[in-house]
Amino acid sequence: MDQMSVGLQSVIKSLNDTVFDAIDPADHLAREQLKLAVGYIDFVRKRLHLVHGRERYDLRHYAELSHALLATGDGGAAAPLRAMLPAAEAMLNDPKALTGEVRALAFELAHAVATFVQQAHAERSPACAAIDRAVLEAAEAKLDMERLWYEPVGFDPVLPTGATLEERLK
Repeated sequence: MDQMSVGLQSVIKSLNDTVFDAIDPADHLAREQLKLAVGYIDFVRKRLHLVHGRERYDLRHYAELSHALLATGDGGAAAPLRAMLPAAEAMLNDPKALTGEVRALAFELAHAVATFVQQAHAERSPACAAIDRAVLEAAEAKLDMERLWYEPVGFDPVLPTGATLEERLK
């Protein structure tokens, strides 16, 4: 049985109860940095069980965006997207795909999407308006998921309504 959450909670307790008191009270920077480190460890602990779902979400996001971009009919820039989509779709349908593999392919597909958009604009493609619309439409759902993902950090006073983070990651 995996005990990562319990282990991370123990690290947080140790840092707060022992290390914080060992730092010179006059060293405000060190105390602040420790608080930031503890906060990030706690964030990771709270999101650890969702990391794989998040990576799959990103891959699905870029696969869907790739389909939308290919539907614009833009020429030569489409080849890398077309070449990568079968692997992305196969991985999305593979329950055994490891988190690191999903992350790596999502990163590669995101790069191919960015290259497609940049090349279309550099060539002043007539499809640029349709390409931009596709990117903007896909960005709204991605932004809402990101806002929910970072909710424990506490920067966003009004979270998106509708589906929960867990529902969005399915």
